[in-house]
Amino acid sequence: MQEERFNLIIKFLNITKPEGLYDEKLPDNFRQKIGEIKCVLSKKKKGTFLRDMKRIHKISSNKLKKWHKNMKQNYPEEYYNIQYSRFKKIGGYKCRTNRGEIVRNILEKQIADILYELRLSYQYEPLVRINNNFFFPDFLINNKIILECTMWKGQDKAHKLKKKLNILKRNYKVFVVIPKSLNKVYSLIQGSLVLGPDEFASVAQTFCDAKALEREK
Repeated sequence: MQEERFNLIIKFLNITKPEGLYDEKLPDNFRQKIGEIKCVLSKKKKGTFLRDMKRIHKISSNKLKKWHKNMKQNYPEEYYNIQYSRFKKIGGYKCRTNRGEIVRNILEKQIADILYELRLSYQYEPLVRINNNFFFPDFLINNKIILECTMWKGQDKAHKLKKKLNILKRNYKVFVVIPKSLNKVYSLIQGSLVLGPDEFASVAQTFCDAKALEREK
């Protein structure tokens, strides 16, 4: 409203360049900001500012916990997709595949390029649900085979991966592709290991052969 009045006055006075008539233009919510500043200063003076901030934080935290609980119970797939999309924004995806997607590292790119070259249908990091467990495996091939690619070092990662595989194997054939140098680290999941892109290329060819046999049937 004040800006409209100002423009009417400028137009009436026939001023073509009004910029020099004022030092700065205040934002539309100027009075709101001033009110907030005065409120904060008043609360600090009374000694109630920290108390009120803790109360607001507690209320906000409780609402957020209720939201998470409700989404997990009633809309689990939507919930995990939302959470994962947030995670992917900070996931550090660095490599572009021949198919054009962005993946996390060079090993995933090599595997994706092999799948693309062999014309195998795959999804990258899809949502997979097994009972009440939700996962985003690296690759899902023909909705039957799951590939996990890892370059992480350390036995703790191997143990966590083994627990994950035990669940995934209920519904899928599962392979874990690692660099050859990490063979000893992941020896506890030996039955599922594929050592590097070269060995995976041979394994992937069996996927193609199996698919061809299915078509013949």
